Amino acid sequence: ISLIVFFVNVDKFFKITGKVTNLGTANLTVESTININFTTANINWGSGSVTAGNANATLDTSAGANNVTRGNWTGNTAGLILENIGNNNVSLDIKSGVNAATLLGGASPLYQFNFTSLEATSCTFNSTTTAATFYDANGTDRRVCNIFNVDQGADTLRIDVKIAIPSNSKTGAIGDIITATATGI
Repeated sequence: ISLIVFFVNVDKFFKITGKVTNLGTANLTVESTININFTTANINWGSGSVTAGNANATLDTSAGANNVTRGNWTGNTAGLILENIGNNNVSLDIKSGVNAATLLGGASPLYQFNFTSLEATSCTFNSTTTAATFYDANGTDRRVCNIFNVDQGADTLRIDVKIAIPSNSKTGAIGDIITATATGI
């Protein structure tokens, strides 16, 4: 009996099956990035003045082709374009550096922003911010998007600017820095 078991085991040992199994692994880590970018970062109306006899001139990037009224500045319909280029949804705050009185001076100046998703679902607006509604720029953070989407094709926000320049405003070069802050959610 021992010899039979021995020959059966030797026979199994020398059989070649042609099957080899081996396992490999691949590991990596994807880093989380929060990154936003102004793809259109400048609004420039150039030089101009309030048309004589008017209390002010209005410049409004959201108003289409006739976006300068009662003045002779160069029209600008671009607005500012902000894109989420990271790999996370974020909340988004927008802040001006100054308010209308500081920016323009004069009687009854106006300096405002409005916000519009350029691609559907780019921004889940905060309850205090409604799309395409103008809000005063006042030098404080405004939560615009509770969720600023990262998905390609749904990650772009337009910021339009409207200013009313009084006939007795400051003169010379006037400008402001607009800050966008993204926070991971």
